[in-house]
Amino acid sequence: MARKQPQVTEQTKANLTSAFWSLYEDKPIEKITVREITDRAGYNRATFYLYYRDVYDLFDQLEEEILTQVRRLVQDRLLRDEMLDFSEHMGLVVGLAQRFDGFMPRLMSGDPTFSDRMKAIIAPLLDRFILPDDVSDPREQTILREFYLSGILGAINTWITEPDRIPIERLIELVVRTALIGRSGADASRRQG
Repeated sequence: MARKQPQVTEQTKANLTSAFWSLYEDKPIEKITVREITDRAGYNRATFYLYYRDVYDLFDQLEEEILTQVRRLVQDRLLRDEMLDFSEHMGLVVGLAQRFDGFMPRLMSGDPTFSDRMKAIIAPLLDRFILPDDVSDPREQTILREFYLSGILGAINTWITEPDRIPIERLIELVVRTALIGRSGADASRRQG
């Protein structure tokens, strides 16, 4: 029985989160009640309060879970590599976004702090592997960093919200080709200058 408990806990939280999310698609968070969530999920209010203080806590925990997964991927895997394999690494990031596919578009568009926190997690990858070495002005680095971060996250967000998505491999190919063309163009102008 003890082995099953964490699975039961995770399933209960997943059910509550799913119920919250279905409500959140139709109305703002401040209009959602614990009773609505528990009724939709098939639990009593006491069960909800085992895991969350209130509706906002549920929302915060969901955001934090997603950001923790991205942080782990970036810090434990991507930043440890010697080189950036953009295709492989983009695939890992997109795969993670796909895992949270029901939540990501709404979080990305509805909560500016979520996008900012996501960008802060991914920024070290850009600093290490993408931003051109010859751009030393911090203001210019900030602009380029934002350009890449917004572009990558915007592409993923747009892809996730498409009802008839192109295959994930094609998305990665499009983004990689664009990023590589941008890099080789910058490299060519550096060589000429």
